[in-house]
Amino acid sequence: MTDMDGAQNGELPLVVITGGLGRVATVVLPALRERYRVRLVDRATTGTRTAEVVQADIGEPEAAHRAFAGAEAVLHLAGNSSPWQTWDSVYAANVRTTQIVLEAAAAHAVPKVVLASSIHALGEYNRPAYWPVDPRLDPRPCCPYGLGKVVLEALGRTHAERTGASVTCLRLGLTGWPPTERRYLGQWLSDGDAGRLVLAALRGGERYGVHFGVSANSRNEWDITSARHELGYRPEDDSEAFADRAGPSSGPVCRLFDPEISD
Repeated sequence: MTDMDGAQNGELPLVVITGGLGRVATVVLPALRERYRVRLVDRATTGTRTAEVVQADIGEPEAAHRAFAGAEAVLHLAGNSSPWQTWDSVYAANVRTTQIVLEAAAAHAVPKVVLASSIHALGEYNRPAYWPVDPRLDPRPCCPYGLGKVVLEALGRTHAERTGASVTCLRLGLTGWPPTERRYLGQWLSDGDAGRLVLAALRGGERYGVHFGVSANSRNEWDITSARHELGYRPEDDSEAFADRAGPSSGPVCRLFDPEISD
């Protein structure tokens, strides 16, 4: 496997980020630029001078194949993150796209793939009786979006088994936003910790793993023990700093929040 911490022939390893101009990619890019060459792939036309940008629809097989040329790792962030989607939308934007990404990664023998999953894959466990939720529990998605992430994780496992690549799935919490509502305090992932988590995932050599991605929050609702021990993730931030300013719930969000814990 490629040493993702080191340079080869004097050149830093290349990480291709799908959804490269999106919210999560923008958050983690500063940390990645310190150690890797970065190629951002996105349908958007707005560019950046801090990394190579390829305008392409990653859901098109030929475009994905071209975009992954020379990659030593793929960070797959592209997709629709709305919890209010229908299954048809989830399949088109998230499931099918992930399948295409993995097929392109296999064609180029990319040794490391990091997939952005979500806590929605286990959203039905977001109840006090289960806190902190163990990532080893059987999936119980709270919405079609979460179901799509369950399928994404299964595709990642199959890819790892068939190709020998290392695949890490990160079940991200609230990323790229401050926790302005109290119900988000237990699932917040700070910008700094998001960068630390992705760096740890890229360095990890596990054949296949699934880990929650939240900060070191005092409201310990999602267990990040596996990310700490198996990836070497070292979060530094705590959502409790926002607790005094966090307000009540603004409305329903699929079934991730039970009425008794919505505030």
